[in-house]
Amino acid sequence: MILKDMFLKSIERDIRGVIKVAQTNDKDIFNELDEYVVTQELHKHFSKFYDNYQRGIVGETDKMGVWISGFFGSGKSHFLKILAYLLENRMVENEYPVNLFAEKIKDPLVYANMKKAADIETEVVLFNIDSKSSLDNKSKEDAILRVFMKVFYEHRGYYGDIPGVAEMEKYLDRQGQFEAFKQEFQLLVGESWEERRSTFYFDQDFVIEALGKVINLSEASARKWIEEKVDDFKMDIQTFAKDVKEYIDSKGPNFHLVFLVDEIGQYIGDNRNLMLNLQTLTEDLGTYAEGKVWVMVTSQESIDSIIKVKGDDFSRIQGRFDTRLSLSSISVDEVIKKRILEKFPHVTDKLKAIYPEKSAILKNLISFRESTADLRGYDNEQEYAEVYPFIPYQFKLLQNVFEQVRKHGSSGKHLSEGERSMLSAFKEAALYYKEAEEGTLIPFYAFYDTIKEFLNPAISRVIEGSKENPALKDDEFNIDLLKVLFMIKYVKELPATIDNIATLMVTNIDEDKLKLKEKIKSSLRKLITETLIQKNGDYYVFLTDDEQDINREIKQVTIDEDVLKRELANTIFLDLYDEKRFNYSKHYSFSFNQKMDEKNYGNQTAIIGVQIISPLSDDYQKSQQELMLLTSGSGEMLIKLGANDSYVEEMEEALKIEDYRKKKNPLQQPENIQNILNNKQVEVKDRKRRVRDLLTEAIKDAEFYIYGEKVEIKGSSVKEKINAAFKVLVDNVFIKLGYIQEHLDSEKDLVALLNTDNGQLSLDDSVVAKPNQEAKREVFEFVDLQEQLKKQITVKKIYERYQGKTYGWKLLDIAALIAELLIEQRIRIRYNSEYIEPAKDTNKIITALVKSSESEKAIVVKRTKVDEALIRTAKSICKDVFNTTNLADDEDGLLKDIQGLIDTQISEIKGYKARYEGRKYPGMSLLNKGLEYFQQFDAKLDSVSFFEKLKELEDNLLDWEEDIAYVKSFFETNQKELFEKGLAAFKKYEENKSYLFGEEIEQPMQQLQVILNDPIPYTKIKEIPELTNALNIIFNKVLAEKIAFAKEKVQLDYDEVSLLSRQYGVSTETKQKVEAYFIKLLADIAAFADIYKVDATISQSASLKDRMSRIINQDIAQEAKRKAEQQPIIGGESNVPPVEEPVVQKESVKVTKLVPMKTLATEQDVDQYISTLSAKLKQIIKSNKQIEFIE
Repeated sequence: MILKDMFLKSIERDIRGVIKVAQTNDKDIFNELDEYVVTQELHKHFSKFYDNYQRGIVGETDKMGVWISGFFGSGKSHFLKILAYLLENRMVENEYPVNLFAEKIKDPLVYANMKKAADIETEVVLFNIDSKSSLDNKSKEDAILRVFMKVFYEHRGYYGDIPGVAEMEKYLDRQGQFEAFKQEFQLLVGESWEERRSTFYFDQDFVIEALGKVINLSEASARKWIEEKVDDFKMDIQTFAKDVKEYIDSKGPNFHLVFLVDEIGQYIGDNRNLMLNLQTLTEDLGTYAEGKVWVMVTSQESIDSIIKVKGDDFSRIQGRFDTRLSLSSISVDEVIKKRILEKFPHVTDKLKAIYPEKSAILKNLISFRESTADLRGYDNEQEYAEVYPFIPYQFKLLQNVFEQVRKHGSSGKHLSEGERSMLSAFKEAALYYKEAEEGTLIPFYAFYDTIKEFLNPAISRVIEGSKENPALKDDEFNIDLLKVLFMIKYVKELPATIDNIATLMVTNIDEDKLKLKEKIKSSLRKLITETLIQKNGDYYVFLTDDEQDINREIKQVTIDEDVLKRELANTIFLDLYDEKRFNYSKHYSFSFNQKMDEKNYGNQTAIIGVQIISPLSDDYQKSQQELMLLTSGSGEMLIKLGANDSYVEEMEEALKIEDYRKKKNPLQQPENIQNILNNKQVEVKDRKRRVRDLLTEAIKDAEFYIYGEKVEIKGSSVKEKINAAFKVLVDNVFIKLGYIQEHLDSEKDLVALLNTDNGQLSLDDSVVAKPNQEAKREVFEFVDLQEQLKKQITVKKIYERYQGKTYGWKLLDIAALIAELLIEQRIRIRYNSEYIEPAKDTNKIITALVKSSESEKAIVVKRTKVDEALIRTAKSICKDVFNTTNLADDEDGLLKDIQGLIDTQISEIKGYKARYEGRKYPGMSLLNKGLEYFQQFDAKLDSVSFFEKLKELEDNLLDWEEDIAYVKSFFETNQKELFEKGLAAFKKYEENKSYLFGEEIEQPMQQLQVILNDPIPYTKIKEIPELTNALNIIFNKVLAEKIAFAKEKVQLDYDEVSLLSRQYGVSTETKQKVEAYFIKLLADIAAFADIYKVDATISQSASLKDRMSRIINQDIAQEAKRKAEQQPIIGGESNVPPVEEPVVQKESVKVTKLVPMKTLATEQDVDQYISTLSAKLKQIIKSNKQIEFIE
């Protein structure tokens, strides 16, 4: 039996896959209604719709919106059209549409509501909003309103493309002049108005003339009317709603108008303005029409999900669209089964009988791997009989393909959707295989012809061109495979693996799937060679023309092998094994070097390491013996990757794509190229993910070579395997790691250890056994060996040795070993040229042991035992010098005690030195000598040198101890006070020495000087008071004489200047200065205690007299000048009033005539002369006259 004979209805009959919105052929409409299948889901939607629609029939409602949503293939557009036919209920082929649904609708109540709605006079306006919208309309804020206006005008027979013209037509219609206008226009133009109104603006003169005739307007008035009513016409939503209301009112009391809008969701998209426009439009229509006007729309998204603009209130539109119907594609197969695949009863029975024996074969043939979609084969014999020769998975997969092709591969909006397209696809595929024999299964590529006419040329050229390709055209199978790869290219839920491709290409129930897969593999290689597809891991990807070009260019990119190695290393060391340290135990964590294929990865400073070798390495092909030899005695383990080495190819391809994208700069490319490059970036991620997976398996299957052996390593993950390998490596490299059994956790533990007082232990090995004893012996023997070899060893060198190979100990644990040896007095540490000791120098020891920069400065030496005789000598010296016998018996304790006594003595010496305060007290040299002795005992000396130095200075220290008693007595008795008085007296003598002379003063001063300069004057200090008293007697006498003389001289100068200052014209300020200066000078003389200071005032007085005399003369001169300036101006009058000088009588006096003395011989003569002259001058003054001296 051939396939076409199986079907109940002829597969060759005309079945329209899609009835277009604008289609009005009654026969087609009748067939569409007659064959419409009301599934269970659709029955529910009819019920809900008609329940809600009743509100507008029996009453008023503003909830007059219906939102029909459903994803691609759900049949929402067809459902919308069926509703339009049923609501309008226009007779087609002598039958009303609602009658055709009498048997389709099983619920009598639903059908009753349907009949009730059909009985109401209803007009429907069915349109696809995108096709009705002009090219630039969508960018306008009121685009929805414009389309509604257009279709409403067209529904009434007006010209909707130009709203102003439609308004003119409506006006003429209302006036009853529309037909007259059309006749007049045809007479003028020769063509009908309907044919020419699209050229309205070219024919405007004819329109004006016709308009003037039918409504009796002059040409000017008609032109103005056109300008105002047509050219400047503006419409808003409210006006439109009122216009609709007016229209339905004109039709009768219960007339209904329904707008059915297809694909409004796609039209609006995420455009906020369009959503607001629809909201306002439906709101006003609901308000004004009160349920007599309904708006029904379709959208791929629900109304809630399409409202994406946050912050705007769209609750009103949600309220209007209260009826929400969500369609799925569950019923697609049901429709196809009824309309195409329904079979004769005997065929059905036969197929049911065949299924049990073929079910196992079919399950093997029809199976998908890695698929996330619900793609399946036949569940039972009933399904097999219903679906054969198709396969159940094809229903769902084909829907997905249609949706993805529409998004990615369609050349326009012509690819229809839903069950109608599915119907066409299954019908055409069945028709193609109608002559095939029973047992044939229709493969998935059979559906390609349904969509090929709608494909983008970049896709269709690839498939059509492959038919002419010499390497492919010899076998149609190559082309069919290419079709399959294209169809599932964008179906992410079904990866294009060989297994899945084979399932899609099965053509017979008895197909040998293994042979089919081999044939597919061969064909895939050809397609890859021709760059028609590419392999991406286990997946095969169809390439468009542009993708092929880009893939060819990517193939030309070369990647340096070192870059490839580095990226593989990154995948391992930054992802698969991203540890930076290997945690051997809770106490040990080892850093390690990383290498891959002989290339270093990061710093190479660790003792252990790992090198991974891949096929890119020169060592990869070496034998096991050679690889074992490479690791012999080495701290580096070798991991030879196993399993599939496809990771190299995958990583190389990923790097090529990345390099290509960088050079191309996607942002500067056309949109289609940008999309391809973005997909390539996704491919990079996929390839790197596979690299990771492949490397994971490669490490799990790897060979491990450690310390010259091939080792079997167990572990279920990469980290477990490498960690297990590292443990083996550590056990082989650090063979003495176990010597340390007790560990320090922090520096605090080290400080506590250093502060432990263990006492001195013997230098042999007869010590109490401790957990770390073997480790400590290792360190001490190393120090001892270096001492014998005369090599200097530092703390840092000890660290380097015992942190390194063989040992691997922690720095803090090594520091503890050094500290214990130090406490046990088996070693010493010299740091910054001095020996540091536990307890006393804990902070310094911590610094030297813990700070890496300081450990290099800390020198470790083996300790030498001090002779017992030397220790006894030291104790004896301490008894004599420091007067103490309370000293430790052990070497370190004794040294510590003596050093403490010395430190105390040094502190005491410094205390005495501080009391000198720069004064010339005696004994400073003795104190300095003491410091010189004691400061020789510094931390730079080891124990032996310390005690030997003490013995060497024994006599000096004893002598010093006797002498220093005088210094102590000097400060503790009144000697210091007496000495200070002597110093002060001698200083006074030196300052006034030029005024003090004679043996009675010089002799005691010489004696005082001898005492003061004596380094050991202690027995003579008692003589100082007598000597200073002798000085004071003579000094005070001379000082009194000098003060009297100085006062007399200053007083004479004061009198003279005071006399001068009383002249006319001297300022008050000058007079006050004279008085203040000389009074202060006289007061200073009385207060001075030094002769030289008193003597100096005589010179100061003379200078002051001269300076003040000049100032007085300047004042007198300035006054005279001022007086002259105030004299009247000759030849004019002065405004300045004359200054009246006091009238005073003057008497000119010549001194030689007043007292005619020419010679004065004695002081008595002078006194008498002055007395006589004074009396005569005073007599003139008493007569109210001023004295004017003349020559």
